[in-house]
Amino acid sequence: MDAETRRTAQTLVDFYAGFAASDDEAEQRAAFDTSMAALNEGDALIATMDDGELTLDFTRILLASGATLQWLMERLQSATGQSAEALTFELRTFIDGLADG
Repeated sequence: MDAETRRTAQTLVDFYAGFAASDDEAEQRAAFDTSMAALNEGDALIATMDDGELTLDFTRILLASGATLQWLMERLQSATGQSAEALTFELRTFIDGLADG
């Protein structure tokens, strides 16, 4: 993993830590804004225009997210004794529960 992708992963962790540290909406927004600025500075998303066609490269974000999720799932499997499949199902159920109204 290159240095920029590692920085992207650290920014994702920083975002979680800053957002989870407070229930205050202004503080959560500040965590979001700070993380977005860091992702922009680190070229976490690269946009290019070629012959009028916009191309977006999300590689760093996907690699950073994947590495972070892999680490968390391995720790959760170890701590709970549950299989990766069971944990993935629970995670999907949690995500589905986040749906708007």
